[in-house]
Amino acid sequence: MSNFSHRQLKESFGGVSISTKALIIYNPVAGNGKAERVYHQLEPKISSLGIAVERTDGPGHATLLARRVADQDDLTVISLGGDGTHHEVINGLMPAGRTIFGVIPAGTGNDLVRILNYPRNPSDALDTALNGFAKPFDIGQVGDHYFLTVAGVGFDAEVAGWVNQRKKQGNGTWVFIRGILLNLVGYRSQVMKITLADASRTERTFLIAAGNTQYYGGGMKICPEASPFDGRFQVVWVQAISPLGVLPLLVRVFRGTHVGHPKVRVLSTPELTVEGPPQLWVHADGEIIGHLPITIRTLPQAIRVRMGAGG
Repeated sequence: MSNFSHRQLKESFGGVSISTKALIIYNPVAGNGKAERVYHQLEPKISSLGIAVERTDGPGHATLLARRVADQDDLTVISLGGDGTHHEVINGLMPAGRTIFGVIPAGTGNDLVRILNYPRNPSDALDTALNGFAKPFDIGQVGDHYFLTVAGVGFDAEVAGWVNQRKKQGNGTWVFIRGILLNLVGYRSQVMKITLADASRTERTFLIAAGNTQYYGGGMKICPEASPFDGRFQVVWVQAISPLGVLPLLVRVFRGTHVGHPKVRVLSTPELTVEGPPQLWVHADGEIIGHLPITIRTLPQAIRVRMGAGG
């Protein structure tokens, strides 16, 4: 596997058509090894197209690899892995936002790709990541961290931390549901304060989710009206609720109808600040990134993302 400097990467694409001016960053352990299997399935096609490839060797490596090429506005950087890998890559490409970003999903939740209209077949997904329409896409920011899908605090952050420690136990929605059920009994809602512009409100809170896109947790439609093209977050604020009350609410999350529940408040904003107990975790794209207090802001049209047909 080659390690490209800026100069070498640019020279390697000399005389190659623009659709193949691409770098794939892949995480072999994503999806409990699924990404490795997908990569080997695609390897002959990748080689025939002359696409550069970098393989990650541990946490944070994808960010470093992406940062090397973040200044190249004629390059498509493709993240092959799960939402955690995509999170690392986008944190290397931002704040410059000059490259085009594409994905090949091969992870635990695969929530980002749900709104990109990519085909399921890996070979077709590669074609979309290379040649799909490049559409300006909003990026969320929490401190020095950037995110693509949802950031939040409260119960969902606790579950995210649990899932990240146990991804080898399985993939997809079921590992998240198991995390919810096992963490639910001992979790207690906490007093949190949300500030939007000049208005503040304090409530006992089960969770707060700020959605740049609709999905997290392997298909949970937590922010059903969120769009990465409108410069705003849909914020779903779930107030204190009993463990027994959470279970029927959970069923509604998969359909996006939970927003009509009396314990759920829905807001729309480009920026919010959340304060509360400093020991509470904060997650972004399902990755634990810090603790309260936080300010979450949107960066409108911050990077171009390859979209599938109809996206």
